[in-house]
Amino acid sequence: MSNQELDFDDSLFVFETVMRVRHTEIDRSQHISFEALTALLCEARYRFLHAKGIQEINADHRGLIIDGIQLTTNSRVRAREELLFEVGVEPLYDNGGHMIIKISRMYGGEVVAKARIHFISYDFRLNKPAALDKDTKAALYPH
Repeated sequence: MSNQELDFDDSLFVFETVMRVRHTEIDRSQHISFEALTALLCEARYRFLHAKGIQEINADHRGLIIDGIQLTTNSRVRAREELLFEVGVEPLYDNGGHMIIKISRMYGGEVVAKARIHFISYDFRLNKPAALDKDTKAALYPH
């Protein structure tokens, strides 16, 4: 992925979830580690997909896989802070798209990080990318 600035249209965010930073997710500087922040992004993504009724692997042996993550941090996060994850999807193409996530402090509203996650539809039986089915497209991007 390119090293471009992450600016998102706020109308694309259609899902919110809150997570608290645990002590096990902080590093020696008493701030959340990059690895832990990436794991929280994955959790927000799973919660979003679950809320949209999208399974990891469906009956046709197809699912969405991640093949790129772009993450920028604007502020440090400490243990026990509650973070608001806003999730959305940019316009899709034939076999994938970009999920976008904005992370902010729950009570202050300050944006602490932004991420763009590139995903593709993958056929695990054929072991290759596949076109997104119409139900998945409609669930991900109903605009």
